[in-house]
Amino acid sequence: MLRPFREVAATVLRNGSVLLAALLALGCGGAFPERPPDLVLVVIDTLRADHLGVYGFPLPTSPHLDRFAEGAVVFERALAASSSTVPSHATLMTSRFVREHSVGWVNGTTRLEGAVTLAERLRGAGYATGAFVSNFVLRRASGLDAGFEVYDDAFPAAEPNRPDFYERAAPDTTARALAWLAAQGDPPVFLFVHYQDPHGPYLPPPEWLDAFAPLEADDASPLPRLAGDDEPGGIPRYQAIPGLDRLGQYVRRYAGEIAYFDASFAALLAGVEARGRPNAILVTADHGESFGEGGFYLSHGHATTPDQVHVPLLLRAPGLAPGRRSEPVHHVDVAPTLLAFAGLPVPAEARGLALGSYLETGRPLPDRLLFSDVGSEVSAYASDRFLRARRGGPRAPFVYTQLRWEGGRRWERIATRAADLEALDAYLAETVPRRPIPKALSDEDRARLRALGYLDEE
Repeated sequence: MLRPFREVAATVLRNGSVLLAALLALGCGGAFPERPPDLVLVVIDTLRADHLGVYGFPLPTSPHLDRFAEGAVVFERALAASSSTVPSHATLMTSRFVREHSVGWVNGTTRLEGAVTLAERLRGAGYATGAFVSNFVLRRASGLDAGFEVYDDAFPAAEPNRPDFYERAAPDTTARALAWLAAQGDPPVFLFVHYQDPHGPYLPPPEWLDAFAPLEADDASPLPRLAGDDEPGGIPRYQAIPGLDRLGQYVRRYAGEIAYFDASFAALLAGVEARGRPNAILVTADHGESFGEGGFYLSHGHATTPDQVHVPLLLRAPGLAPGRRSEPVHHVDVAPTLLAFAGLPVPAEARGLALGSYLETGRPLPDRLLFSDVGSEVSAYASDRFLRARRGGPRAPFVYTQLRWEGGRRWERIATRAADLEALDAYLAETVPRRPIPKALSDEDRARLRALGYLDEE
């Protein structure tokens, strides 16, 4: 139910500009809710959609997320903005494609500037805003802290193969997020939680591995261990676990990492529900992971094929009937969708859609091109296909390949569509300058980024 215009206007006069955006929404096709819902955005690092039960995985990696999905809308073909963490998060917060924000496709040495973020808009409308991140590249120097009253980027643990790369495990992140949530009063909250699990190396507690032994049953030949972290043909250096050299052994541990996260998701969801407020919860991932596609194993950031950018996206909100949708959606849709649930207008510069209005009315989403971008490779996805542009070096021309993809792990080459080519070329030509982190990197930060392979910018 909407509050009468007179009551809303009186509230605005009492509170100044805090609720002005919500009042404007009345004239912009938006709705000012009687009790604005809590908004929760959960982003899981390196999570392939096809390794969740709700997306058809045969083993119990995600029982709690699957249960959540029973009351949610499940998007079967959701796409990440990039197969690297910071670019995807910048898109999630701005509804701009990778070449349209100042992070660009670089992961760790650029920052978000010059765009009003989802958190800034919600904070300006009276939301309490808190973020809890678990990956060093998302530290506040990335600019992703804009609009958050609390931006918790404490990383207490180091990876075993990259001692200069710090992260935080799912239970610790959940505990910090729940403590903040419990301290919030009546105003609605925007809670953003980033989980590092299942990013490699895949080292879940041993008790999370028992259910996934079948993944090793028909294992392939041993894989060589590579000297670097971004090469095809074997196990990347940062992923190597002593005594393990077969893909199935690693996929089993990846599944265990997902289950480990899933238990923390259940605790987070319980904390959100305990507030007793209406809520809109959106769950997605920043990118996927390769398990042999294109000759790459246990890695990401090198391509924009479905193994890298097909991610889960689940949405539960008041007024939405559970179900499944097959149209492509994208990270650019996240900010507009959450803004609309808060009763706020979608900014004109947003590249995405407020999905709720389509879901509430049963309308199909428009067929559109959605871009995934890692710099040296860009793909433009549509409802049944994607156009992939690749180049072999900074000055090499792009080579285009049109492929059919209707979900799943297979795609095939088809004839190039002229309209797709024209649209992709237009996107490639419009690049916002990247903004470096303004102060020089500390020796500690530089060592961590070098260990990640993120200092060699294209």
